[in-house]
Amino acid sequence: MKAKSIAKGCLRAIRCAAMLACGTLPYHAAQASTYQPAGIDLGATTFYDAFGSTDPGWATIQLLQYENNDKFYTNTGDPNGLFKNGQSQSLVWLPQIIYTSPFKLLGGALGFTVLQPVVYLNAHDDANSFVPLTSNTGVNAGDTTFGPFWQFAPVIAGGRPVFVQRFEFDVIAPTGAYDPTKLVNQGSNFWSINPYWSMTFLPTPKTEVSMRLHYLYNFTNGNPGVNNSDGFPGPVDSFRAGQAVWVNFAASYKVLPSVAVGLNGFWFRQLSDDHVNGQPMAGSRTTNLSLGPGAMWTINPKNVVFANIYLPVVERNTFSGFHLNLRWIHAF
Repeated sequence: MKAKSIAKGCLRAIRCAAMLACGTLPYHAAQASTYQPAGIDLGATTFYDAFGSTDPGWATIQLLQYENNDKFYTNTGDPNGLFKNGQSQSLVWLPQIIYTSPFKLLGGALGFTVLQPVVYLNAHDDANSFVPLTSNTGVNAGDTTFGPFWQFAPVIAGGRPVFVQRFEFDVIAPTGAYDPTKLVNQGSNFWSINPYWSMTFLPTPKTEVSMRLHYLYNFTNGNPGVNNSDGFPGPVDSFRAGQAVWVNFAASYKVLPSVAVGLNGFWFRQLSDDHVNGQPMAGSRTTNLSLGPGAMWTINPKNVVFANIYLPVVERNTFSGFHLNLRWIHAF
């Protein structure tokens, strides 16, 4: 059925429930919206983010992530009553492979990276909930992220680094497990483009501030699964999540030569409405701000370990809860 033939009552039902009940509840704890792709890295970056080798070679980043989402919010930021005692838990192992090539462009090194998550999911709510919170439970592959990057060497002033940056153009491929009859999935079932610009500033030898600025463009999900979900009258043939921007940010202070502690967070803002059958959904845009403490331990020049916690601060059209990242960077 085309968008123009959808009854107004159907659209009202979709707007009421779809924010938190359809598509993919992602495995990233800080994922901004039910509809946004499962592979975006809200909170998956941390201190000294823009640093990277410009010498040819390989490196790996291993991320272990736990999340427990037990809060659901409406467009006004009020608790959403669709799920009674709703809870979505996930444990993610996210290996990333990084290759820096010998090729240089305008002083920066060119390279390529691939991320392939492995995800355990479990979601549930009370039997008398308006929408059953079902999940593609178990261990499955998530969506693959890949793309080229452009890494610059640090800018040196006064005999020490004061600024460094990296550009990357990522593509998120819908390779993850996806069951249209479930509300919680490891994969999103649509392609996305996600370029970013990462920057790290070092105002003093012991302090740093990092930012990663993202833009997100989503393509269409041709099998959103709405037809198979309770509370969605009428067929829905396609869904497209809105465009968005977000920034991951962190600041730290070295309390020891090998240990830094600080604050980390992210702010996500959806720029355009979600679309059902090509029709914009009013009130579907998401805002998400989360903050928390973090720490970094430099074991040696080739091994660094991070721990970061994220807690919700401002939530609109989303869900949230406790989010913990443990991250290990190793250079070969």
